[in-house]
Amino acid sequence: MRDIDVMPPMPTDNSVERQLAQLDRTESALVLASGMAAVACTMVALLRPGDHLLASRWLRPETRWFFEHELPALGVQVSFVDPTETRGWRRALTRTTRLVYLESPVDPTTRIVELRPARALTQELGLALVVDATLASPINFRPVEHGADVVLHAASMFLDGLGDGYAGVVCGSDAVVDEVRTKMRAWGAEPHPVAVQQLARGLQTLAVRVAKQNATAMVVAQWAASQIVNDGAAHDGAVQVVRYPGLATHPDHAVATECFSGYGNLIAITLAGGDAAVGERLRRLQQIRVYDAERAARTGGVESVASALPDGAIRLRIGLEDASTLIGDLTQALE
Repeated sequence: MRDIDVMPPMPTDNSVERQLAQLDRTESALVLASGMAAVACTMVALLRPGDHLLASRWLRPETRWFFEHELPALGVQVSFVDPTETRGWRRALTRTTRLVYLESPVDPTTRIVELRPARALTQELGLALVVDATLASPINFRPVEHGADVVLHAASMFLDGLGDGYAGVVCGSDAVVDEVRTKMRAWGAEPHPVAVQQLARGLQTLAVRVAKQNATAMVVAQWAASQIVNDGAAHDGAVQVVRYPGLATHPDHAVATECFSGYGNLIAITLAGGDAAVGERLRRLQQIRVYDAERAARTGGVESVASALPDGAIRLRIGLEDASTLIGDLTQALE
């Protein structure tokens, strides 16, 4: 009799969540409908009316908006701190502070936030430290190993593998994840089964993909740094500044080297000639896809993506193409 093909079983939320918890070295994990669902449900699970949230000033726009508008409407006071001022965390404390929140790495600046000042404060006072590590993935950075209590991810960046999925992840203790699960169900923020399936597939190749992106981004960043022209005769497309945590010239290179297993796929290149030069060079790209800033911010998948940044810079998210292909495309666009 002919063998009958049997479809593999659909992944369950529990199986995917166990894998995510193992990746981030936490007791439990939870998959939600989106990255912002993960942020929102975590905040309302851990904060109450009258509480105070202490947050890094370097946040994604949608997270910043939620902190500035939605949390105050729920009776939560929010203060923002420059994370480079190590004493700023303590100065911004109030007697009702309950939680410290930060993102690392930071999009689009490529900055890496040092966790130790914030963690020293949270350990001393018994506060919760929540870290959004979306731009690192658990392959490059596991904040719990550096003192964080809760870790967040927008799965569309790296975890789902294609950069087009909609899911968010919360990793932490059993007690915290149970609280967030309650809010997720109350707010209707459960993930779609198809999103869970895509996330399960993406996790199978996560380590290989991130390793490739780390290596390729380093080669491209080193090439871009070799093109820097600082004299006054530089043409409009000349490279002036390259920001990548793997380069010794990056302001957070030492922190990234100490805490990260890889430097990620995000590179920022500033050009002479400002925004006009950036627009012209983006139009010349042939292999690297060009998206607007909002769409590019969600991409951590297989294809490399470029977008414009303020102040005459190009944001590059490196995919799985060969470094020689990307460098060739950038060369013809910048020359």
